[in-house]
Amino acid sequence: MKQRVARGVASICSLAACVSISVAAQQPIASPETAAIRVQSSLVLIDVISQGKDGLPVRDFKKEDFRVFDDHQEVSISTFAAGAHDSRPIILWLVTLCNELGHSEFEASGAFMGKEALFRPALGHLENQDTVGVAHWCDNGETQLDLQPTEDRDSAIGVLAETLKPIPFHTGGDSDAVGEETFRKMIRLIIRDAHRRNPQPLPVIAFLHGDYTGQPHRELDELVDDFLETSGIVFGIKDDRSPNLRLLGEQSKILQYMAKHTGGLYFSAPPSGYAAALEAILTQLHYRYELGFIPLALDGKRHELRVGLTKKAKENHQGIRLRFRPEYIPVREEPAWAH
Repeated sequence: MKQRVARGVASICSLAACVSISVAAQQPIASPETAAIRVQSSLVLIDVISQGKDGLPVRDFKKEDFRVFDDHQEVSISTFAAGAHDSRPIILWLVTLCNELGHSEFEASGAFMGKEALFRPALGHLENQDTVGVAHWCDNGETQLDLQPTEDRDSAIGVLAETLKPIPFHTGGDSDAVGEETFRKMIRLIIRDAHRRNPQPLPVIAFLHGDYTGQPHRELDELVDDFLETSGIVFGIKDDRSPNLRLLGEQSKILQYMAKHTGGLYFSAPPSGYAAALEAILTQLHYRYELGFIPLALDGKRHELRVGLTKKAKENHQGIRLRFRPEYIPVREEPAWAH
């Protein structure tokens, strides 16, 4: 099974004509007492995804191979985990925009309607401790976590199909502003869900959306801050027929923007490549490295993060690429919106 995943990743990373990359068991709910203990920790975790010349993750790095820099100052690596069995479990969220009248199927999530079963084989590659959830948002102000994280992969596909059914709603008027606010609300619901679990999982959002989207810069950056204060990675898959969007005065392609700022990727694929795209996402996550360090200051401000390799590790792995979130925000306590 793992060999099939590896071949899928190699093909998706090398055959740009087929799939291009735009770099951009329910877990127990924590009691107030355990949550309070967890919040006191100032440890910052960095999820590092490696990619060799062949496009596959490099799996033999050790703690002493890495260097971590906080605002250009090297810091000691306090904790180290490698691979899915050592690092935090994943909650994979499959997220869509309502299939609204007035949207082109390739602009939003409509292109995936009726093709949900194509993702089922990839879900079979989730690890036993990983779970999958489904969420959506609408331009009419509706949003919810449609399926709480579950080990039932078939249930996730069934609920995903329900979220992609067309609804009788026409865009226009103030629907853009309402949709933007609803999107931000949904993201915070997902992060809040992770905060309430003990131990805390790594929330991974996989948007199934053409990303023909925009948001005001200030509101979007505040949303990214919420991720940087906690932890999470954004990925996405869009149909390769999706149009591009450019906006004046707002940030366009907001889903790809969030992926870039959290260390994820956005894939563009034809229907025949949907499963391979999701398999590539899961493989990168399963072979990631998790580095922990104590921040220099708990000041609630953005800090630049950089992860590098030692000279010896570079010599042994020439052409290696590392991907990680480029910033973080150290905070003294859990953000108010996460309660």
